[in-house]
Amino acid sequence: MPRKILIRTRNHVYHITSRSNAKEWFYIPIEECWKICLGLLEKGQNDFQIELHAFVLMSNHYHMLIKTPHCDIDKFMHFFNKTLSSRINMATGRINHVLGGSYKWSIIDNHSYYSNAIKYIYQNPVRASVSKNVESYPFSTVDKCRCKNIELKSYLDPLDLNWLNGIFSTSENERIKKGFKRAYFRPSYEPRTRKHKMIM
Repeated sequence: MPRKILIRTRNHVYHITSRSNAKEWFYIPIEECWKICLGLLEKGQNDFQIELHAFVLMSNHYHMLIKTPHCDIDKFMHFFNKTLSSRINMATGRINHVLGGSYKWSIIDNHSYYSNAIKYIYQNPVRASVSKNVESYPFSTVDKCRCKNIELKSYLDPLDLNWLNGIFSTSENERIKKGFKRAYFRPSYEPRTRKHKMIM
């Protein structure tokens, strides 16, 4: 399947994900990787003026929702993944690739799709059975206290934990997962959503 031609936009949010090489762990304790990621996201806000909507770090991949006011998603992601890989290699003495290929992206240009995406991202640790609920997973921006120097934006006000913890069905998860493979996020049908007050 040919790689999607990158679409640069300042108007919509991207879903970004990147996975470690061969799906191995990131080679350093996840607590250390979390600190590195937060530092890079903070620098991204200062140097690239990115708007971060959500970030979840797993043992071998991450998900983020991000908006780039300067249409430079490629420049920011080059900085983020290259620096993350470099710092992990420095910490471990490795010289191999840390990430398995380029990041994957999808543009979210619809409010209900945005709701589905942020819920899917925050439920990642629950689906992986490493957390009982979204708020107890420590390597996630669902709790703003865990990312002190990061300005977190969201179109959902407030984040409703009861709603976030409402599990998608297996078929809904698969449709969302497939939707992220498209340039513009489109699940094959719209999973259950809830009306939210949007901050634009």
